[in-house]
Amino acid sequence: MSRVGRGYAVHTALSAYVAAVAELPVSAALADDARGAVVVIPGSGNWWQGMLAARSGGASAVVLADPAVLPREAFVSSPWPGDVPVIVERPRVRRDVVADAVAARRGSPARIITVECTAPAASLDAVILDGFGWARSLAQSPMRFQAGIATARGRMALLDCDSLDGGAPPATLVGTAAGGLHAGGLLQVLALGEVRTELTVDQPAGLTRLETSTEQGALRAPERYESSARLALRRAVEACSEGPVTDLDELLEDMALTWALLDA
Repeated sequence: MSRVGRGYAVHTALSAYVAAVAELPVSAALADDARGAVVVIPGSGNWWQGMLAARSGGASAVVLADPAVLPREAFVSSPWPGDVPVIVERPRVRRDVVADAVAARRGSPARIITVECTAPAASLDAVILDGFGWARSLAQSPMRFQAGIATARGRMALLDCDSLDGGAPPATLVGTAAGGLHAGGLLQVLALGEVRTELTVDQPAGLTRLETSTEQGALRAPERYESSARLALRRAVEACSEGPVTDLDELLEDMALTWALLDA
């Protein structure tokens, strides 16, 4: 991996990542060349081809920033080789918040998971994609699409576990198209069982609230002040030296569920 001064090279034009590099002066530095650098790919447009182009240009790692839902056809002819680590920045499914939610349950399985998604029609599918990500994360298992319906105004899906032991809970997801042009969307997630997990991610309001309830009472997770871009960039630098990551596999699992729902 290339270095610029003391930091690892980062090639990006996204303002959030330029700011993240400035906040990591010891471990990261901006570079004009993609070769040997962590390359940040915007999640709009055909980001799959953007990732492949970054790998061809010699990227040592790729950060995919807030990916939109692409059609299946985008992945058929050019699968990802897997020799370059990919960190996926999903602001609605932050790795640190997921870790907080799972750890707070202390191994207590969820019995049922419900996910509610609300967003403008243009971004609803991307919010649903992340809703599936939360269902998978709290189930601690891949999920399987069972049934669903998709209309111009909304989506509904029923999931169950895709594990051989059948230990994961069923999950439901409801997505509603809302008026307005605000970026992002609203996610409300509920995992019920002996332990209750309640999550709200309100992007327009800049709010993430995670609360876990047990027989001892309710515990609210501390607020995370690190930006989503900075977190993704730190993880990308670590991935170059610490081994493989599962971000891309998990994203494609969630996208397969989204495709299934859109086909319903």
